[in-house]
Amino acid sequence: MTLITLRQAAVRFNLPYAALQKIAAAGLLPAARQHSEKLVIPTDVAQRIQARSAVALHRLLPTKMGNATMAVLRVDVAKHVPDEDRPYIGFRADLTPSDLLEALRGWWVGRPEKIAQAGILPVTLGGFVVAVLTGLSSWDTRLTDDGLIRHRFDARLVGYISDLDMPINMIGIGTVDDLRIAELLLGKRLTSTSGGPIAYVSAAKTSM
Repeated sequence: MTLITLRQAAVRFNLPYAALQKIAAAGLLPAARQHSEKLVIPTDVAQRIQARSAVALHRLLPTKMGNATMAVLRVDVAKHVPDEDRPYIGFRADLTPSDLLEALRGWWVGRPEKIAQAGILPVTLGGFVVAVLTGLSSWDTRLTDDGLIRHRFDARLVGYISDLDMPINMIGIGTVDDLRIAELLLGKRLTSTSGGPIAYVSAAKTSM
């Protein structure tokens, strides 16, 4: 088994180094290990990550979405927050499903009806879908100390992964549609650009 550093993997397989660092820090590379004060991973693991396909958004609720946009939640590695509503914000593979749901469902800035319009909220870390929320039918709103109006959604966590190399949905129960959506999204690439956590992608553009 050949081992390479994260930086070597980034160069060899054209992967963003910062994204690999986040993925490793979030516990999504169980095969990683320390070697000479550097984090290394098997070469074949890096190769499989590089080969992961992009999300086929045109296959997600095609009769409902059409050419509409879908919100994407872009998060960082989970950290503790001084908030009585949730102990963490962000994603980490070792969080319990209940902690993960609270870390992901709010409080976010944006038009809540636009965020919820597709009924699906993929969560990405380093450009890969690591969790999926659905059922965003209602939300709470509050003015926070930073002067921004933020929203927390009454969502359900229908899937998350603990290993980007071999992404398996860690939640095995749910509706047939929930599990289908999670299967279409988890572990896939989903590129989005935004100045904040919430971004939007076009189903029509992604399917081309």
